[in-house]
Amino acid sequence: MRQQDKSGQAAGADGPPDDLDLAILGGIRDLFAAADPMPADLPERIRFALALRDLEVEVARLAARESQPVLSSRGAEQSRTITFDSESLTIMIRIDSNGDGTVRVDGWLAPPQRREIEMRTAAAPLTVVADDHGRFAFAIVPQGIAQLVVHPARPDPGGSGRSVVTPALVL
Repeated sequence: MRQQDKSGQAAGADGPPDDLDLAILGGIRDLFAAADPMPADLPERIRFALALRDLEVEVARLAARESQPVLSSRGAEQSRTITFDSESLTIMIRIDSNGDGTVRVDGWLAPPQRREIEMRTAAAPLTVVADDHGRFAFAIVPQGIAQLVVHPARPDPGGSGRSVVTPALVL
């Protein structure tokens, strides 16, 4: 228990934290860590979000029908299809598990066009080019958080050619 000064205030109430304060705060931290631990991949998700802050991009929205769950798989299902929509582009991808713990990502752009596609992963970015029909594939992608960036077909002198970026997803 803290001693009181002449004014009745606890000694050191306005001062820096002492050992008792640090012990109490440490106990509170431990309670929260036990009751609601931080997700292990949270720092990685934050880095993905911060990487976009300085880019001029068009963000694609996850397109889902209410009756069809997206980004969830149950049982032995080994592939899933995800669609993203933006003002200028629709991106559909199919994710299939490889036998070695990696995944294969096949994708299609609508309207079909030749564009450079970047897959940002925690390990390293991967790059492919979509063909004239808008088809592209990443044969080997490490599992974990990933994000697609579809770069403009050609630089626009007026500055309106923007990259289209999907939300981060877990492969």
